[in-house]
Amino acid sequence: MSREKIKTEEEIVRIVKDLKASGKKVVTFSGSFDILHSGHVKALEEAKAQGDELIIFLNTDESIKRYKGPVHPIIPWEERAWMLAGLESTNHIIPLNDLTPNAVLEEIKPDVHCNGSDYGENCIEKETVEKNGGKIHILEWKEGFSTTNLIKKIKELPDKPEAKAVFLDRDGTINDNGQGYVYKIEDLKFLPEAIPALQRLSKTDYKIIILTNQSGIGRGYFSEEEMQNFHIQMLDDLKSKGIRIDKIYFCPHHPDDQCSCRKPSIGLLEKAVRDFGINLSKSWVVGNEDKDILMGKRANTRTILVDQNNNLLKAVENILKS
Repeated sequence: MSREKIKTEEEIVRIVKDLKASGKKVVTFSGSFDILHSGHVKALEEAKAQGDELIIFLNTDESIKRYKGPVHPIIPWEERAWMLAGLESTNHIIPLNDLTPNAVLEEIKPDVHCNGSDYGENCIEKETVEKNGGKIHILEWKEGFSTTNLIKKIKELPDKPEAKAVFLDRDGTINDNGQGYVYKIEDLKFLPEAIPALQRLSKTDYKIIILTNQSGIGRGYFSEEEMQNFHIQMLDDLKSKGIRIDKIYFCPHHPDDQCSCRKPSIGLLEKAVRDFGINLSKSWVVGNEDKDILMGKRANTRTILVDQNNNLLKAVENILKS
């Protein structure tokens, strides 16, 4: 349906004739609309409010090159036209090959022609529009809303790859938790596939972050110091095998505490995102329980459940293939 809004100049002349015959007020607006942004949308909504039908004269690629230089436009005409046609405020679009719309304005004779304040009331279109009984409407122009400023912001983005992460559960994913709560150093036992999996992952640019619920602290079964000593030993053992763990985050709370960090809540994950600047859409959550997977889904990451048929090594292989 939106493509039907795209017309030729000959078609629009006939359409305008019928609109005026039925008492409709015709509004026109010209521009390149190279990278569509909120400033454009607001301007088009204001333009449409000046009458019944809004016609956009959309500069062709060649006309833009003539007044903005050979590197423009960024978006080709067809794509710019389709995006504009998708807006509710837009009724019709025609290509504008000239630098100014005066020739087509002479044919159409709109009731209102809209312009931005950067062109002012004494714009080049003023004489043509007014001599045919129309008027110029100057749109409110919000400073900062421009394609040029948008491109400038994009250029100012840091020239470095975004951080991505594999968030790993601890017990049952990396180490054996067959004895229940694991906090004694002598009970530290890595699952067979964990070491080769983490060695492979350590050679990638993924951040390797462990997120673990440790409610045994909140239940009084062991102290935070005991857990920290366990983690120190775990990290030392992994480091000796060439494995990099970037950080361990833990929740010490009892389930009844209703904290925001106990999985499947995403508090631990969000803290890691803040600390490392992680892009969650490029990250993974891997764990052996439903709460790990639910946390990942709530954070809009990809997820892999570790179970009897899918160990950590297989999970890492799938991640590296993606």
